Amino acid sequence: MDNVSLESIQRKINMCFTIYEKYSWLLNCYVLDFFTENHWNKILKNWQISLGDLNSVEISELLNYDEQVRNKILPLSILALKTILISSSLSRKMIDLKIESPCFTQDEKLLKLFWKNVKAKKRHEISIMSKICYETAVKTDCFYIVDIGSGLGHLSRLLNYGYGFKVCTIEAQEVLSQQAKILDEEFETILEKKFKGCLKYHKTVHINEKIQADVTVNEFLTIIKNAFNVDHDDFKFGIAGLHPCGDLGATLLKLYNECSKAQFINIVGCCYMKLSTQPESTQGFPLSQFCKMNNYNLSYHSREIACHAIENYVDKLKKDECWRLKIHTYRAVLEKIIINKYPDYHHCALNNVKYTEDLSFRSYCQKATRKLNIDFSEDKLQSNEIDELLMQWKKVVVFYSLRLLFAPLVESIILLDRLLYLKESGSNGKIAAVFDAKISPRTHVLTAKKNLLTNDNTEDF
Repeated sequence: MDNVSLESIQRKINMCFTIYEKYSWLLNCYVLDFFTENHWNKILKNWQISLGDLNSVEISELLNYDEQVRNKILPLSILALKTILISSSLSRKMIDLKIESPCFTQDEKLLKLFWKNVKAKKRHEISIMSKICYETAVKTDCFYIVDIGSGLGHLSRLLNYGYGFKVCTIEAQEVLSQQAKILDEEFETILEKKFKGCLKYHKTVHINEKIQADVTVNEFLTIIKNAFNVDHDDFKFGIAGLHPCGDLGATLLKLYNECSKAQFINIVGCCYMKLSTQPESTQGFPLSQFCKMNNYNLSYHSREIACHAIENYVDKLKKDECWRLKIHTYRAVLEKIIINKYPDYHHCALNNVKYTEDLSFRSYCQKATRKLNIDFSEDKLQSNEIDELLMQWKKVVVFYSLRLLFAPLVESIILLDRLLYLKESGSNGKIAAVFDAKISPRTHVLTAKKNLLTNDNTEDF
């Protein structure tokens, strides 16, 4: 969408919250409580009748925003809901960025060196994120960049040696910072040997520091100036955050907003369930004054579901692998047993157990509760009641899928709130789906820039 106004974002958020509040009861249901709280009977009777016997392909069609359920007549209320969700949520279809990269990043031999020991998902994200950073750097005439939450430094390595940025990384885990330095040294050794004189670069400065939610702009700026060894007033930099976890993403947006030296920010969200929602200065959600004034908030359950990979889930269903999802039913039945026999372990964290076709319910229970003092004797795990519950596994899958249907809406609320926060402060921002959602479920990047040199008024939702 072009020339997005502050008012249009507000209208979009209002629409999203109207839907969210109507179905918050569904989003706030734990699937593990499916039997203990009788979740199935909470949905409309005609929904129960229509959805109860859907096969895996039909469930995938219900979830897929690009498809319709073809061989099943569904209630108009379900069809209308899906249509509204599609129109209200940010599109997750990957766009063509059409960004021209410097010629040296197109050298196949050089790129092969960059991608050594980098997994396909990370390669996909870094390749695109670095292009976006380059584009915003050109538009703001700013080639100093701070990569926050940098991990092993794969993104910073491409920004430095591939695009010519002067790079500083900030990483909370010392072991990752140290490993990033080692990888840089190994990279430079090979680079000098195979591409001698090909590239000019500056040493990446790796800082082991945790950016706390209450960090001040002056403290943040001091860290960066010391890293780059600069003290002049016209110094400026950009911020890159590839999956900053929880409140870190919100903190980076606040620092960008409040720091005049920060010229741009490119950020991809992560771990929304860890966002703090209590009204205080370090609050992670909501950020915008508009959402705060309207008392808009999101529950933990809804923020957690927003992090799920809906496209990959659809693919599993399309492959008729619905049986793999029986694990949800096992967990829900186990919870009912726990409530009846061991109430102190209600909602207790259990061991993760991978579902296989030959995994029996008894074996699952033993593996899941291995660290707990629970006696699963034969009579407690075998009864007609338990068998009847286990046979309802498709209903559990449908219920889980109904909740997942709202995942794009909840993520859209979080991202739109962040965009509105920037807009309220006069920053030029946009949200765009830049990653393939099947590879990287957090497909959107939020970009904002200040000192524009070009007349760039196009903004995407």
